[in-house]
Amino acid sequence: MTSPLETTFTFRNIESTDALRMHALEKLERLHKYLVKPASAHIIFKVEGPRHEAEITLQHSGARLVGHDTSTDMYASFDGAIDKLKKQLSREKERMKGHKGE
Repeated sequence: MTSPLETTFTFRNIESTDALRMHALEKLERLHKYLVKPASAHIIFKVEGPRHEAEITLQHSGARLVGHDTSTDMYASFDGAIDKLKKQLSREKERMKGHKGE
């Protein structure tokens, strides 16, 4: 599976696993409908004690959007960060659609 986004991963205090990478790329595919131009994503997975943090930084059309979430499960943290990023992208798309240039 290939993602339309140029994606880089950073793992802090956690082992890099193919399952986590594939889950991340699969979820990023869902953001493709919001992206007009090519974009790049940087995903950071971090573990500090019982907290699992996921942060997604998306460079898109000159804008920089960030989704961040923390929980006790890495997959849940990533899904929460994707939801926050999706909300930001949706809001941006609606803003651009509503702008008539008058």
